[in-house]
Amino acid sequence: MSGKAFDDLIRSTKSTEVIGERAMAAVRVAFPDQALDHWTFGLEQLVEAKIGSGTIINFATASAAVARAHGPDLALTTVPVALSIARLSGARAASDFFSASAKAAVRLKEHTAFRTWLRTVEEIANLAPESTTAILQSTDATLAILDAISFRAWALNGIRSAGENTGQRLGYFAHPDLTIVKSFDRAPDEVALADCECGLKAFLSALWEYHPAIRAAAIRPGGKAPRRSSFDGIIVRVPEYYGGFRGAEARRHFRAVLSHVGAHAVYSRRKFPIGTLKPIQVALVGLIEDARVEALAVSEFPGLRRLWRRFHHAAPSNAFTADQLMARLSRALIDPAYEDDDPWVNKGRMLFAEQRNNLRDQDISRKIGGLLGNDIGQMRIQFNPKTHVIEPSYRDDNTGLWDYGDIPPEHAETAEVIVEGVRIKEEHRDEAPERRDRNQDDKSPAGIAAQMKAVQEDEGLPLARHPEWDHISGMMRAEWVSVLEYQAKPAPSDRIEEILRNYAAVEARIARLVGSAKVSRPERMRRQRQGDRIDYDACISAMIERRLGYVPDPNIYETKVMRARDLSVLVLLDISESTRDRVRDTTTTVLALERAAAVLLGEAMAGLGDPFAIHAFCSNGREEVRYYRVKDFWESYGDVTRARLAGLRGMLSTRLGAALRQAGAEVAQQPTHRRLVLVVTDGEPSDIDVVDKNYLVEDCRKSVQQLSHIGVDVFCVGLDSGGESYLPRIFGRRNYLVINQLESLPEKLPMLYFRLTR
Repeated sequence: MSGKAFDDLIRSTKSTEVIGERAMAAVRVAFPDQALDHWTFGLEQLVEAKIGSGTIINFATASAAVARAHGPDLALTTVPVALSIARLSGARAASDFFSASAKAAVRLKEHTAFRTWLRTVEEIANLAPESTTAILQSTDATLAILDAISFRAWALNGIRSAGENTGQRLGYFAHPDLTIVKSFDRAPDEVALADCECGLKAFLSALWEYHPAIRAAAIRPGGKAPRRSSFDGIIVRVPEYYGGFRGAEARRHFRAVLSHVGAHAVYSRRKFPIGTLKPIQVALVGLIEDARVEALAVSEFPGLRRLWRRFHHAAPSNAFTADQLMARLSRALIDPAYEDDDPWVNKGRMLFAEQRNNLRDQDISRKIGGLLGNDIGQMRIQFNPKTHVIEPSYRDDNTGLWDYGDIPPEHAETAEVIVEGVRIKEEHRDEAPERRDRNQDDKSPAGIAAQMKAVQEDEGLPLARHPEWDHISGMMRAEWVSVLEYQAKPAPSDRIEEILRNYAAVEARIARLVGSAKVSRPERMRRQRQGDRIDYDACISAMIERRLGYVPDPNIYETKVMRARDLSVLVLLDISESTRDRVRDTTTTVLALERAAAVLLGEAMAGLGDPFAIHAFCSNGREEVRYYRVKDFWESYGDVTRARLAGLRGMLSTRLGAALRQAGAEVAQQPTHRRLVLVVTDGEPSDIDVVDKNYLVEDCRKSVQQLSHIGVDVFCVGLDSGGESYLPRIFGRRNYLVINQLESLPEKLPMLYFRLTR
């Protein structure tokens, strides 16, 4: 666009006077040549969106600032982000976005960091549109403390901890708690829970055969950053970072934290009723219980004493507070070499030593803790339960040791979180035989687990651990996801027989289509009359014959043809909760359509003798990706497979990337020329422990790329048209098809086989 055309556009939008000549001069300098044309196009989009003159001013100023810091191309990416924010959160938020982007561009020196900030802001606008203005206005203050990755962690923590409470979310972002913000400030050598989580799980498994779900403890809006771990028998929540620990020492500290929780899981067999105990008695009973389970653990694994003792730093002093006395007693009970001249500390050590032969009796903690608590009361030493922090730092907050009854203690914030976590709503559906009746009064860990998730009659067997791609950090999280193998339950196959009767014509067409496709290694055919290349040996022979005076053989070409079938197919069915929904504009559920498609494909492939398998999946967080074997490669296709297909039920979530990696590993073992994973799904990848809607989509895309590198093709049959926005992003524009009725399957399957026969 010429300079005159540009000036005409500015005059036509009546923005020259609004923006000002000085700002326009800065834009011309920051966006030279063709970049100015692109900037003008962005301006035109903003004007057409009618987001106000103030936003236009901020765009002109901010785009020039971003271009100076990160180049014109990255500066122009702010336009679609602003339009998205304006649509979700309003014009004011878009204006605030441009103001914040100029400040963020200065704070974040690296291009990738600024891109991360842009993605984070756009994501928050999608997840919490009411909070977009608040987070933008606090951007400069938070980026003064945090880098882009830490800013993202802080922002997503606000979404995760507040849940659906918009008021709490707004308060979290509008008035950032500096204590919480600083808790996300990570030094280069700081070790986070995610950095060593896989090793910690292996350590717990080897030490105690203990397999809890480990989660980073959320920082609640209006609350303080968690400083101690907590557990409830099912979930262990651990602070993402522990201040003051770096490098190898931080990894040892995390190991001490989890091994201590594991000792409770093994030796603290029941909860103490809190009854009428005073806060100081509660704290001391917990302290003695910590010492008891550690003493039992050390008797079995002596090396744990060395691991735990290194974090006890209390020493005799003139200070006379309850917190310091308890820290000194904690050290006295684990360190035989420690000497202390305080009578109360020595009394506690003596009472504990007298029970050395009774450490299996959990009641000794209640007895000794009660006695020591009475002594503290008689000594008139003040104890504030609201400011008390258990020492040393590797120990948990002990809320998991207590039965609080119906009302959690006001000072036990973590206990309140646990209670809320299991207070779920029960949904009754006709098509849900896998959900068992639950005893709502059961307070045991097993009862809580039953309330927290749907459980089948049998437990899943660990099958594999797979990595997962984090598109924000650009790193693969090693062994991040657990895949569990579940037994596919059979059911009467009346539905399957009905499908075969109703769609006999469709089945025949699919069988002809599949049978006509020659998927194999191409064979080289030489000395052909026609072909796509010259057969050099035939040419040489023809020239010799010509020189000798003979009529040369005209068959001097060669070509490649596929004469046989050499293909293995694994059909992967999505059986998540959303498959219970009906396909758009039909009365058929998604799962019924999936089941019918699998039946028709199975009948066709079985008739041709192709090796094929049918597997299914759903997920309940990254620790429980359920994998069902409806039919394996070595099994024949018959009544058993049909019964298993009939028994599939929709439930839980859709962690597709992990299921793809498992399916790819299965089909990669087949000794055929081409190997295919055929995914049949209805919805965008999602899971209960993922807030970032792009996270699992990007992980799926990465898994498809990785499978292609090992020679596994991935193709997707999308049911209904709702996934057209993300399917090409994951599978590529030529590797998916969308159907909403079975009759359209034969017309669209040729695209798949064309891709395979290239």
